[in-house]
Amino acid sequence: MPDQAAETGYDLVYDERVILQSVAAQYGVLPAAQREMPWPEWLTLVAGLMDGTPLGHLVAVRTEHDPAVLRRLTPWQQRARAQWRHFLAGRAAGGAPQIRRRQRGLQAALEKLFAPAARPRGGDNGNGNGTTARQPHGG
Repeated sequence: MPDQAAETGYDLVYDERVILQSVAAQYGVLPAAQREMPWPEWLTLVAGLMDGTPLGHLVAVRTEHDPAVLRRLTPWQQRARAQWRHFLAGRAAGGAPQIRRRQRGLQAALEKLFAPAARPRGGDNGNGNGTTARQPHGG
């Protein structure tokens, strides 16, 4: 399933401030001053934001694919684009904390799978000197 934020160029949570600014700029209403605006109505307002709003400018930068246009981006636009890509990459990967949890879980599963049941701890094979050298048979 495609990532809606990647397709639309914005995320309702990540871009909350710029969305509020854009709604105020385009519609002349402060969302915080509205009493109990139904969610579908809010989504309609956000979906109707035009290119001339702060969100519209960000979306244009984030979703641009023309190499000639990309070469002419200002430092601010380049930074905004890089931050957006970083945000999307973090979402795709599940975020760094989730990645670490997955890595620990995988490591534990692999250790359990590949570790012999009777293997001594600390690399000591019972010879008393902490090494894993083989013991002679028969004795």
